[in-house]
Amino acid sequence: MTTLFWRNALASLPPSVQRRYATTFEAAERFEALLDMAIEVWCFAKDALAKTSRVAGRAMRGTAQTLDHAALPEDRVESY
Repeated sequence: MTTLFWRNALASLPPSVQRRYATTFEAAERFEALLDMAIEVWCFAKDALAKTSRVAGRAMRGTAQTLDHAALPEDRVESY
């Protein structure tokens, strides 16, 4: 085990059961690392999606403004 927390947790058990639960604690440590990685990936994906949405929104507003200026005066819609 590499994490001090999990080593201390295993050491806190009575010696008679440490060997029995050692693999469980190792699996918990690996699961914790996997969960941390999944959270990092989720945050990255969420930020990337937000940035993509902002860019798409700006592009659509720009296109709408261009089309509005190109429209005939009687076809223009007032925007607020």
